[in-house]
Amino acid sequence: MRLIGEAQGHILEDEELILTLDTSKITSDSANKRMKQSKITQEEISATRENYRVVAKRGSVLYFAIADLALIDPMYQYSLEFFQKLFKRRMEVS
Repeated sequence: MRLIGEAQGHILEDEELILTLDTSKITSDSANKRMKQSKITQEEISATRENYRVVAKRGSVLYFAIADLALIDPMYQYSLEFFQKLFKRRMEVS
């Protein structure tokens, strides 16, 4: 904007101004392309995340059911390692 404001005479004859405007246009086009790609990527991530939501919900139910067993009797206390093995086994079976 400074170059346009300071331009004297016919602005189409100012080579520095034209080069700067060309560079600005290229930068703007590049930024617009990246923003469009970013939006597409964001939509893909959201769709993928939704696919895992069911698994996360079931894993959460399984974890808290096992954790609450200790409230019934202290004998039912399981480690995180036990839960991870159980979860992996369930994933393989399903």
